[in-house]
Amino acid sequence: MEYDDRMRKYPTAYAFDYLKRSYYEAMERSGGVAIVLPNTKKKDRINQILNILDGLIISGGNDVDPVFYGERRKAKNLNVTPERDHFEMALVKEAYVRRMPLLAICRGMQLVNVAFGGSLYQDFSFEMKFFDHTLEGSTLYNKRHGVIIQERSKLINIIQKKKIMVNTSHHQMVKKVGSGLVVTARSEKDGAIEAIESKDGHFLLGVQWHPELMKDKSSKALFDSFIESAREYKLKKSTHSPLGGEGRVRGQE
Repeated sequence: MEYDDRMRKYPTAYAFDYLKRSYYEAMERSGGVAIVLPNTKKKDRINQILNILDGLIISGGNDVDPVFYGERRKAKNLNVTPERDHFEMALVKEAYVRRMPLLAICRGMQLVNVAFGGSLYQDFSFEMKFFDHTLEGSTLYNKRHGVIIQERSKLINIIQKKKIMVNTSHHQMVKKVGSGLVVTARSEKDGAIEAIESKDGHFLLGVQWHPELMKDKSSKALFDSFIESAREYKLKKSTHSPLGGEGRVRGQE
C-alpha cells in the first residue's frame, strides 16, 4: 500500500496497490491463475476473499512494522505500511486455519514469521556476522549467494538439492522463529535464515529470496509444488462447499 504524498504528482499522488508482474508470470508458468487483492481495512472481508482462492502468496515489499513483534523502530531506514501488515496477517492466520497452501516470499516470509509470534532483525547491520543482503553493488537482482537446505524438509523434497544459489534483496531478516515454524535453509556465508516452513507438514513455506525472478529449475519446482498443492486444496474444498476454484492464487506487493 502506498500512501498519499504531497510531493508526488497525479496519478501517483493517490494511494494505490500493485503487484510486480514477475509474481503472476511465475505462477502462470506453473499453471496457476493469479488474483491480485487490494489491501482492505474491512477485516470481515477476509473470509469472503479466501473463499474464492485455492492458495495464498504473500509477496515482497516494504518492511514489517516492528510494533507487531513488540519493538520500537530502531533502524532509520524502515519503510512500513501498517495497513498492509494488518491485512496480510489476518489473511495468513485464517489461511492457516483453513489449511490453505501458503507461499511467502522475502517480506512475505518475514510477515508470516511475525504472524506466528516471531521477530525480525530490523536491519542486517544490527548483527555484525551478517553480510550485506541488499542489492547494493548489483542491479536487477543479479547478486547471488549460496543457501544450504536442511535434510528432511519440505523445501529439499521440492528442490531436490542441498545447496542452491539464490538472489538477494533484503535488509531485514528473521530473528526469533515463530511458533509452529522451523528453519529449513540458511545462508552459506553467514547463517542468516533463508527459509522457514510449518512443522506439521502443511504447505506453509517461506523463502527469503525471490524465486519469481529466477527462471531456473529450482525456482520453477517451487511454484510447481505450490500450484499442485493449491489444486489438491481445491479438490478437498469442492467436496465440502459449492464454491469451486481454478488453481487461483493470490499475490500482494
